[in-house]
Amino acid sequence: TDTPERLDVLLEQACTRFADRIALDDGEDVLGYRALGEQGRALAAALSSTGHHRGDPVLVAVDNRCGDLVCELGAWSAGAVVVPVHRDSPALVLSSTAERVGARLLLGDPRHHPAAWQDATGPTGHPWISEIIRDHTHDTTAGTPDGLPRPPAELDADQALVVFTSGSTGRPKGVVLSHRAVHTKLRAIAQVLPFGEGQTALHLLHLNFSFGQWTSLLTLATGGTLLLTPRFRARQVLDRLAGRPIDRTAVVPSMLRLIRRELEGSPDGSALLLRLAEAGSPGTWICGGEPLPAGLGRAIRALLPHAGVADVFGLSESATSDFILTPDRYDDEAGTIGRPSPGVEYRIMPVHGSTGAEADAGTAAPAPGAAGELWLRTPHLMTGYLDDPAATAATMAGRWLRTGDLARHRPQDGRVELVGRAKQLIVRGGAKISPLEVEAAYADHPDCAACVAVGVPDALLGERLHLLFVPRAGRMPTEEELRAHGRHRLEAHKVPEQVHRIEQPPLGRTGKTDRAAAARIAADAALGGVS
Repeated sequence: TDTPERLDVLLEQACTRFADRIALDDGEDVLGYRALGEQGRALAAALSSTGHHRGDPVLVAVDNRCGDLVCELGAWSAGAVVVPVHRDSPALVLSSTAERVGARLLLGDPRHHPAAWQDATGPTGHPWISEIIRDHTHDTTAGTPDGLPRPPAELDADQALVVFTSGSTGRPKGVVLSHRAVHTKLRAIAQVLPFGEGQTALHLLHLNFSFGQWTSLLTLATGGTLLLTPRFRARQVLDRLAGRPIDRTAVVPSMLRLIRRELEGSPDGSALLLRLAEAGSPGTWICGGEPLPAGLGRAIRALLPHAGVADVFGLSESATSDFILTPDRYDDEAGTIGRPSPGVEYRIMPVHGSTGAEADAGTAAPAPGAAGELWLRTPHLMTGYLDDPAATAATMAGRWLRTGDLARHRPQDGRVELVGRAKQLIVRGGAKISPLEVEAAYADHPDCAACVAVGVPDALLGERLHLLFVPRAGRMPTEEELRAHGRHRLEAHKVPEQVHRIEQPPLGRTGKTDRAAAARIAADAALGGVS
């Protein structure tokens, strides 16, 4: 019979095949594959003894500890749907997440739980399994006989994960992913990216982030060692990379900016670069989560020419990694998103009024070189948004997933490049401006470490274009110099009207740029120009 396409089976196979290897090292605990399997099975048995039923959701506390992966394996082995919750989350978020998914239990090593969670959880008799204390003022008429909310209909034992998207505004959507969707996407990624057997990965991304899930699972599936890092600090990351050969590390662009700043601004930067080159670390940067500006990617390649760069684009809704720009093509195709992953088809469609039938037939497209919305057809599609069939229907057009990303075919070679988000467009006097286009124009400024383009409300024009600018160490460009740079690269209405100097871009929980926070910073500083 065929092996079930389940993540617990995938991990159990790795624990058997690579039993004598190190699987996890978080700097405090070290766990081999044999122990990972044993502890996962023991936790699954304990979970079943608490009244858990297959298909029930459980919250899993995560912050890059060995126990995080033990809990995921144990939960999946017991047929649970894993809902990762970062330990930085306040108790209210813990409780409200449990409420939304209908979860009764929290899994996690209690040594690392925040003190604020103590009043929101109670004991079950197993130290790694806590009962979530609920606000019983909610309406229980639609719940189970014991008064607990009934899990949404999308959740059953075939579902692996609920990942909440990190939108900057509005209520986050819960993306429900099946075991099959994630399992088959891992196989597809492995056909393209170099995840060799037994490799070492410095793991900086957390498991409440889809990017963190697939990079950790694929490393374990191939018998590798995950060096888990609970907190990202650029200097500590570089010291770890310089201390031993490390095959890869997955990052978001904001992390790369901080790493670049440390390499260029540290007094011992030259010595650090030499140590990294001697160690050959990392072999590859895998970058994703948000667009990687070509200027930043090329700067990292220039600083660390031994390290390849892979740029990954994808959505949680499609189990991530829908396009991959591989290291061997990066230097020639930087600024594009590479090629579709195995099994993924795409269309670039007119933003308004397009239908799934037109996408099937390939009969609708923007004018050559013009931007449209990127649509995907993929076998790795989400089951749906948690308890939100209207939102699920709105994001689909027949069998096509509407990504909300604006893309075009690059004129010189036809490769796909992103130009923004349909809902992130800045509208200045009726003219639509992509913040990514503005940021790309400034990313190659010799004094630029990072930048964020935002719209600031304006009574006359609707929005005005502002730029938050992080200068490289020791650099201090004037506002006029920055405007002149923009005028050479952008249409006049796309040149920022004000520039605000900041120390670093505001980041959201997953390390992506928090564009809503950036817009607030710009609005507060709007009268000051470069400050």
